[in-house]
Amino acid sequence: MKRFILYMVISICATASVMAQDDSLATYIEAAVRNNPAVLSAYQAYQAKVTGACGAGTLNDPELSVGIFPKSMQHVNGKQLATFSVMQMFPWFGTLKAGRQQMEYQAEAAYQKFRADGIALAFDMQKQWYQMLSTQEQIKAIDSKIKLLKDIKKVAVYQYKTLSMGKNSRMSDQLRLEAEEARLQEQKASLQDRLQLQRQQFNLTMHRDANSDLFLPDTIVLKAMPVIDWNSIESKDPTIAQLEAQGKAYDAQDLHARGMGKPMIGVGLEYMLNGKVDMPMMANMNGQDMLMPMVKISLPIYRKKINSERRSAQLLKQSTQSGILRQRDVLRSEYLSIGQRAEEVMRKLALYDKEVEILDHTLQLMQREYVSATTTLTDILSTTREQIDYALKKAEARAQYNTLVAEYEKMISRYDFAERMVVK
Repeated sequence: MKRFILYMVISICATASVMAQDDSLATYIEAAVRNNPAVLSAYQAYQAKVTGACGAGTLNDPELSVGIFPKSMQHVNGKQLATFSVMQMFPWFGTLKAGRQQMEYQAEAAYQKFRADGIALAFDMQKQWYQMLSTQEQIKAIDSKIKLLKDIKKVAVYQYKTLSMGKNSRMSDQLRLEAEEARLQEQKASLQDRLQLQRQQFNLTMHRDANSDLFLPDTIVLKAMPVIDWNSIESKDPTIAQLEAQGKAYDAQDLHARGMGKPMIGVGLEYMLNGKVDMPMMANMNGQDMLMPMVKISLPIYRKKINSERRSAQLLKQSTQSGILRQRDVLRSEYLSIGQRAEEVMRKLALYDKEVEILDHTLQLMQREYVSATTTLTDILSTTREQIDYALKKAEARAQYNTLVAEYEKMISRYDFAERMVVK
């Protein structure tokens, strides 16, 4: 019963640790998406498209014409002084709607581009995050080996002072231990510099001061590989959604061009300002102004421009369809690749865990054997270097596995904060 309770406590603590890592990482990702200049640029481009779509699909401004006669033109019942005409042109039925839809679909494509940039940034943040944790664990691995060397050095110093171990009490052992410790200290300093740079780059990705504080967990907790439905990958992929929106925009462009190739109808009024004459033919109409309704129809005879625009829209639509097919193949390939790479990393992790455990136990035995002079310092140093090498590889593999999980999460758009940023 006690053992069961212990397992439950360990499980709860591990789950809480994963949740804490996820919470802090999600907070940093959201901050980056909201503040990163590249993502903000994509968001502003989307806003510009939305603003442009609001003014699309409206009639052109009416035309006002004014004609003034410097010398009045004589008529039988008056003299013409000026003319005023207003004309409004109306495109073919459905043309304005097609123009508005084209702009709306372009805005949708810009939104999906904004989504894609945000999701890509979220993945980049996760990748940087696990690289930092990997470097942090590598520093801890080297620290533990420096402590081991210091313990062995104490034994070597004791042996040298007491001369109790005969020829094994050599001063050269102390010097070799000091040299090995200096090598590890240099390796640790290099890793610390790398960690400092990684922290600064992580902060800059969030567009804040490079030396801002970061909360990093103590260890890398392996995340569970999510179970993904293939249909959800296609439905949530922003690149496919962007291409589909662009395809609809090209359809609307084709309809708009077709409408512009039809006759346009103009409706207007003309007002003629007349003055009186001395001897009119009809006295009751002397100097009377005139109002004349007008109708105007364009004759779309020159078709080359219209046909070229329609053909361009149709070719671009075909291009988006090919792009969607290609993107599906890319997603499928990436989906299969992640699974294969995850299995390979897990095999390596199992090997590294086993090697590190064996070498840790071996070093403990060799440390006792060194006290009793049954092993040499050369063997200890060689085993220590081998153990450090596996420990560093283990930390890298753990970070690599979580990065693969992040790739899966990218495919299902887990960290998609686009809707939170869009102002309704």
